[in-house]
Amino acid sequence: MLSNFSAAATRLSARRPRLHLRPAEFLRHFAPRPPDSGIATDPAQWRPRPAPAPDRAGPSSISAPIGQYTCQSLNCYPHWSFYRVRVSLGWNIMALLPYDGAMIPGLRKFHEASATFHYAKRDIVIRQNWNQLGVAAVVWDAAIVLCTYLELGTIQLQDRTVIELGAGTGLVGIVAALLGADVTVTDRGVALQFLESNLQENIPTDLQSRARARELSWGVDLQQFDAGGYDVVLGADVVYLEETFPALLETLEYLSSEQTTILLSCRIRYERDQNFLKMLGSRFTVEKVYYDTEKDVHVYKAQKRMVKEDL
Repeated sequence: MLSNFSAAATRLSARRPRLHLRPAEFLRHFAPRPPDSGIATDPAQWRPRPAPAPDRAGPSSISAPIGQYTCQSLNCYPHWSFYRVRVSLGWNIMALLPYDGAMIPGLRKFHEASATFHYAKRDIVIRQNWNQLGVAAVVWDAAIVLCTYLELGTIQLQDRTVIELGAGTGLVGIVAALLGADVTVTDRGVALQFLESNLQENIPTDLQSRARARELSWGVDLQQFDAGGYDVVLGADVVYLEETFPALLETLEYLSSEQTTILLSCRIRYERDQNFLKMLGSRFTVEKVYYDTEKDVHVYKAQKRMVKEDL
């Protein structure tokens, strides 16, 4: 099995060189005991080596301590996951590991079939489907914090037009609709049917016409949406993949006018996240309006900068 892993890792590295996949180093430092037993799914079989403190979790960036290691999942599949394993030697490697939800206690909640929340005086039951859709089909802390902020009433939602980017399970959009907004929740096509099912199950019949799901890949076919036609743009944990930042900014610019309020809920995990805030600040005025200390999630408010007309 180890030789199969090495070959698969090499093929994947050739397809996506940015991942910097080094199977030989992985096998030397993390091979299970005994060597011929295959890739260990039990962390106790891994050779001990000190690791830095675990990062915080987020979609497509799931970090948790496994034994004495810190593993960061980049993509989730039913049985396999890419992990960046960071050790005290100071280098990063990519590894393809068997994935078992019970293996990491902090991730078990994502494997539950549903999660229940209480917002807008209603119980909201959100279906989850990690095995089929991965990070797009579970409720992340950033969504919970953004819902809490919306319920505070700081932003007026009654009869406002709202669009949510990267809606995932739809929790944030559902709460916005229950608070009186006319909501369009968006995500990639692969997640749309799942998203629609959560809308239908949680929004009362008399409000169904005020909520809809539409496909939107950032920066693609934006003309299908009303340019600058939304009062509020929402995004929970949409800031995590650096290669998506330009398309995300393009989408935010297209959907917003100078009167639009943008609310982005996220953890600030890495330098690239700070870089996104700087990029956002070059085109919008940005301020932090809320911070959940327990979940370490920030809510940022952004508005498009006024265009000065020549005299």
